[in-house]
Amino acid sequence: MEVGSPPSWEDVPAEFQCELASLDRLDEDSLWQIARQRCPETEMQRWQDLLDKKANGIALTQAETAELQKMRADADRLTLRKSHAAALLRWRGHMLPPAGSLS
Repeated sequence: MEVGSPPSWEDVPAEFQCELASLDRLDEDSLWQIARQRCPETEMQRWQDLLDKKANGIALTQAETAELQKMRADADRLTLRKSHAAALLRWRGHMLPPAGSLS
């Protein structure tokens, strides 16, 4: 990243680049909303249930495997959006709390 330039989105997977590039045009309130987003507790519990099932040697159904893959992709997308929004806010001069404390 160059000094004085917004964070780059070019190093992220291609399927996320357009979405991250569009964040550059958002106002600060919208970026704060994204930076504070959290995965719903019910989804986190379902993800954990599937991971536990898999870790315990219980075969996942085809539908469960697809669900787990989708949840992983959604989590990756959320993480990238949050990180990019936070980086844009910092670049625009905002002070952010320590990592993990945005809520």
